[in-house]
Order: sequence, then C-alpha cells, then structure tokens
Amino acid sequence: MKLKELYKYNGQNGEKAYIAYKGKVYDVTNSKRWKNGVHMGRHKSGEDLTDFLALAPHTDEVLKSFEVVDTLEVEESSATKTKEALISLYKKFHPHPVLIRYPLGLFFFAALMQALFLITSLKGFDDSAIYAFFAATVMAVPAILAGLLSWWINYDMHATKIFKNKITFSIILLLIGVFNIVLRVTHPNILADHDFVYVLYNVLIFANLLVVLFIAYEGGKITWA
Repeated sequence: MKLKELYKYNGQNGEKAYIAYKGKVYDVTNSKRWKNGVHMGRHKSGEDLTDFLALAPHTDEVLKSFEVVDTLEVEESSATKTKEALISLYKKFHPHPVLIRYPLGLFFFAALMQALFLITSLKGFDDSAIYAFFAATVMAVPAILAGLLSWWINYDMHATKIFKNKITFSIILLLIGVFNIVLRVTHPNILADHDFVYVLYNVLIFANLLVVLFIAYEGGKITWA
C-alpha cells in the first residue's frame, strides 16, 4: 500500500481506520482508543505514525493486538532523510526539554525574589529579580525555537489545540518579558514611585510565571496524555 492509498483510511465517513508503523499497516478501526480515526485528540489514522509512536510514552507492544493488513511502500526523499537525521539528533540531545527548564526555573526565581523584595524592601532581592527575569526572557527564545523544531520533526506541525496553546502563550510570554524589561529600563525610579507603572511591573513579573507554568503543563499533556 502506498502512502496516498493509506490517506483514505482515516476512520471518517464510514471508512476503516488504518495506521502505518515501521512499514506495516495496522487496522485500528474497532479500537476504542481510535474513535472516529483519532487517538488522544492528536494522532490521526490514515497516516504513517512511525515518528510519532517512536516518541510515545508507551512501547510499540500495544500494536500487537491489531491486525496487520498490508505493508507500506515508502519512497525516501532527501527531505525525509534530513528529517530522520534531525529526529536522531533530537532523541540524542533532547533540546526542547533541556532548554525549557531555564526560563521555567528563572521566571520562578524572579517571582520569588520579587515577592521577598515586596515583603522586606531589600533592594538586593529586587536586583536578583530583574536579572533573573531578564535571563529567563532571553533563554525563552532558544527554548521556543527548539519547541518549534520538535513540533516540526516529531508532529509534522499538526496544529492541535495543545500546540496552538503552547505557541500562543509562548508569544505572550516573550511579549510580557520584553515589555517588562523595557518598562524597568525606561523608569529608573520605578521602586520609589509607587504608581500604576510600579504595580504593573510587579503584576507582570508574577503573570509570566503563571504563563510559563501553563506552557509547561500543556507540554506535559503531549508526553503523558
């Protein structure tokens, strides 16, 4: 069976639901986990899921309960080979899971230091907060880029709700980060003037912690759902 033929077996409109994995085509039509040809709200039947299932939290043992109905004929293009090489590198270095820990930890540390400053009024805590906030915003850039790379090589950029949320809130995270840094630089007396700008600055420091936690929560759904 060629990939173009596999596409029509998507479990929709009365069609059977077939998936391909490592050159074999499986019939998952009667599986409760593949209702209407969709698994966990993300993976769709009628596709070659070799790359996806290789990164799934479960092993390919789960496929043994399904009937093998055909083999998949795959024509490897240069783009496919490049993608396979990137997948191999990704599995070895795990750039996104590694890089996301920096903004996550630093935004948390910034919020903690700012909270201690608000309680004690010790400037050292405020200095620590803004430095950590700046570093977190900078480190968010490679973390987001690594996430986009992961989305491309592992999920073919399927725009599911989870990925839409992660992308949207990643943009919000960067915008808040950059805006708050500019706010601090352009208002050198922000700590002395307890006005609206002072309140906004503090609110945004704590807001970005919530944003990065939500992004991490959505990422956890991909791994453990």
